[in-house]
Formats: sequence, C-alpha cells, structure tokens
Amino acid sequence: MKSRLLPFILLIILSSCRKNEEIDTCRLEKFVQENPLSKSFHYDYLTLKDGRIEKLFSFDITVNKDTLNKAIVFFEYNSNGQVKAARDEANPARIKRYDASFDNKGNATRIVQTVNGGIEDEVEVKYDDRNRPIEIISRYLLGVNRSIEYDKQGNPSYIYRSDLGTNPTITLHTFDDKRNFFEGVQAIKFYWIIRPLNTFLPYGDHNIVSSKIYQFDRTEFKEAENLRTRRELTYNEKGFPETIKILREDLSSTVTNISTFAYNCQ
Repeated sequence: MKSRLLPFILLIILSSCRKNEEIDTCRLEKFVQENPLSKSFHYDYLTLKDGRIEKLFSFDITVNKDTLNKAIVFFEYNSNGQVKAARDEANPARIKRYDASFDNKGNATRIVQTVNGGIEDEVEVKYDDRNRPIEIISRYLLGVNRSIEYDKQGNPSYIYRSDLGTNPTITLHTFDDKRNFFEGVQAIKFYWIIRPLNTFLPYGDHNIVSSKIYQFDRTEFKEAENLRTRRELTYNEKGFPETIKILREDLSSTVTNISTFAYNCQ
C-alpha cells in the first residue's frame, strides 16, 4: 500500500513546487534613478492590479521641476489579457495613444501613434521564431528605429538604433545570470517598444552588467570609449536587482547613475 501511495505523494509535492515556482516572483512597483553628474532624479511608479500594470507615472526632477520626460500612461487590455493600447495623459492638451494590432501568435506587429485622435506615426515590429522583437521601424521615421540581436541566453546583446533626433549607434551589452527586474510586469515590454525607459531593457531574462557604444563616423562605426560603462548590482533574496550603479570607465569609474528598485514580492 505504501509503495502505491509514494508516487502519488511525490506527484503532489512536484505539483506544489511548480505552483510555488509560478508565483515566486517580484513585481516592480517603483524605481528611482539618481544622476550625480547632472544632479537630477528620475522616478517611475507602477500601479498594479491582479498582476497587471494599470498606470505608469514617470518624471524627472531637476531643481524641483518636472522636465519634458514626464509621462502618465494608462494601459488597456483585450480579452486575451494583452496590452492593446497605452494612453499618455501627461499633457492634457496633447493626449497620446498607442494602439496595437496583433498577429496570430499574439505579437504586437503594428502600433499606431495618435495625438488628440490624429495619426502621428505607425510603428511596425518584426519578431523571430521565439516571438522576440528583432526589428522596430517607424513608418514616418518620427520615432523609434532599431534592430535587435540576442545572445545564447536570450538577452538583447546587440542593438542598432537610429531613433528620432539621434545619430545611428550600435550598443553591445553583456548580462548577469540573475532575474530581470521587469520579469513580473510583462506588459511593460509593449511600452518599451514605443518609448524606451532610459538605460533599462525589459527584454531578456537577465540584467545588463556592461555596455559598449559604437557611433557612426562618416563611413563606419567606431567605439566611443568615453561612453563605455559597467554596472554594479545588488540583489534581493529572490534574485531581483535592488540597486544598480552605472560607472563610466573613462572617468576613473565615476558613478553616473544609481538606481534603486522597490517590489511587491510573492
């Protein structure tokens, strides 16, 4: 009798472990970036409900004044639980909306950007066979334009960017083996496509530990050694980052950014 019960008990234990693994996560609620060189602070607050992001409040403070980086974004979901739209009401006179169209795999392949109801831009997104974005193109060349390649661990290690108002760059990232701080808030990935969240990447399973940037110089890309950075991270007991320091190597490892994260862990 005991021998018959043993497999059943093991099955219950394994099932329980799987359930614990599924809920064993931390959902990011707030992160603050301090920039010692510019003496500024950037705040991001996430309002969550049932594990979903409902609102993102993002702003900079310099001499106690908000800058143009302010965003008050509300997220809308379809019946499949996917983010179908993001609405930015930071400027009441210019309400921005980003509405997505999906393919049969659930990927947001087309995002229409409107201001007060008028179309301002369209963004097309291409994915690889693992449903990861590999090409993001602004139809009217007004916003984001980039290509992404992933390393063997599935992290976005190569990013080509030619976004609005910037010269083309290639960024090479290396990563740790810990958990990405956006892991518990998957919907933030939708917003990252249309409005990059400063120096952070929600795609990939891990966190950036160093970066090299190559800038286009007439006929070729050359490394900008003065932009080479490394990162020092501390983690909580579940393996999520608690703090990240970004250091510029050309300035004798001067700290240029200190980020602190707050989570709701289960």
